[in-house]
Amino acid sequence: PVFEHSQAGASLLAAVAAPEEQMDLVAARINRAPGVNHNYAREHTYNLWFVMTAPDEDTLEERLDELEHQLKLPMLRLPMVEGYHIDLGFDIDWEALP
Repeated sequence: PVFEHSQAGASLLAAVAAPEEQMDLVAARINRAPGVNHNYAREHTYNLWFVMTAPDEDTLEERLDELEHQLKLPMLRLPMVEGYHIDLGFDIDWEALP
């Protein structure tokens, strides 16, 4: 089965412009936010990217606003405008798994 993420609530790709010397602290704070489970460092002005999820759009915006306020860093919010299907598959030997 394929999971249709849009049926599970709201989500948004976001990025912050974190000073290099604060990257670990900023990443740890982002990861503690509700609805965030990981982030990615990138070579760009907005150098720390993450996806946040929430039950609905209002909750998502409230959480992003609160995180932006706490971080005191510029935040870029990139809602999905158009979805693309990527045919990604993995060859798994199910019988070899414990």
